[in-house]
Amino acid sequence: MMKKRIIPVLVGCLTFGLLPKLSAQEPAGQEVPESKWDDIGSNWYLEAGAGAQVLFSKDVSSLGFGDRITPSFSLTGGKWFSEYWGLRLQLQGYSFNGYSTVNGIYLGDPLQGGLIYGPHDPVRNEVTIHPDGSYRHFLRYMNLHADFQFSLLHFLRRGETDSKWDVIPAVGLGYMHLFPYKGTLANNALTANFSVMGKYRLTKDFDLNLEVQTAVMPDQFDGRIAGRLYENNCAVTLGVTYYFKKRGFKHRVQYIPQEVIRVVKDTVTVNKEVRVEVEKKVFCEPFTLASIRFNLNRYVPRKNQEMQYVNIVKYLEQNPRAKIRLDGYADSLGTAAYNLHLSMKRAVWVRDILMKEYGVDGSRIQAQGIGVNGQPYKKGDWNRVVLVTVLEE
Repeated sequence: MMKKRIIPVLVGCLTFGLLPKLSAQEPAGQEVPESKWDDIGSNWYLEAGAGAQVLFSKDVSSLGFGDRITPSFSLTGGKWFSEYWGLRLQLQGYSFNGYSTVNGIYLGDPLQGGLIYGPHDPVRNEVTIHPDGSYRHFLRYMNLHADFQFSLLHFLRRGETDSKWDVIPAVGLGYMHLFPYKGTLANNALTANFSVMGKYRLTKDFDLNLEVQTAVMPDQFDGRIAGRLYENNCAVTLGVTYYFKKRGFKHRVQYIPQEVIRVVKDTVTVNKEVRVEVEKKVFCEPFTLASIRFNLNRYVPRKNQEMQYVNIVKYLEQNPRAKIRLDGYADSLGTAAYNLHLSMKRAVWVRDILMKEYGVDGSRIQAQGIGVNGQPYKKGDWNRVVLVTVLEE
């Protein structure tokens, strides 16, 4: 009878958790980049966490709060199917500290037919009963649950993924197993699970996360019928997430700048602005993304060009499959051999800045010196430059 009463509550909770996704449809005719599902091998992750939890039951308030705190561990595997939503399977649990009194009704072993013991609790044979008839009981459990998770910040930013932060609510159904321990009998129960997780992206492969979650169980899950509709816990865990293969999503519509050359102080910027429909590739052809300028006979870049590096790194983060080529040039002063050597040192220096100061993977960067051959600009001192070219996949 108790399970029949809680099923409508669980279904209602799950439906409420899905409403944000159902209401996130774009208005008809509004033109925005459309998220594309990535291949099946992408955006899989494994997550491990550890922390503490407390149990909320009818008599547990009689136990000191410090004595109610117990360890909690979790192991999670999941996949994001878009910037907005994903699915996960989590195994969470370890122990609860509960509290009982001699006034109550207790279940028999469900594995032996689930008969009611009546007023006798098998836990009393393993613990000390206080003069007021109260006693502490210890539970060992694991809760396996499947959850729908929703990226709240990505939804609010309409899929923009520049930020390293995210807030992820999740809702799902689970199956809890109670292990026999110190008189507590083995038991199984359905659970409703709710959580909110805060994430911070450490690297392209790892996230740091803090999760607050609760599992709602039927009243008799611990073997005691206390007269409540349900009991629940609250767990707080700190964990690390590892992404396999790659993470992130493409878009069907890409906005690539159209070729415009302008001079801002001492920096030559070459952009392209072409709107293209993309299905399988992010780029249609190589294009110049940025330029880094140098002084005469110098291979260390001029100062105050940090914005160029930031734009390069941002583009690579948004396009995980992209690679770049650094083409070093020199002006026509001096010998061809000297300028070829100087242009190569300029390209290598920019590559080292991107790798060491901005964490770009070296396998995504090619560097070459061109010297005075095929100089890109007519004005001589403009050719003291390294052009950053985005390559095809």
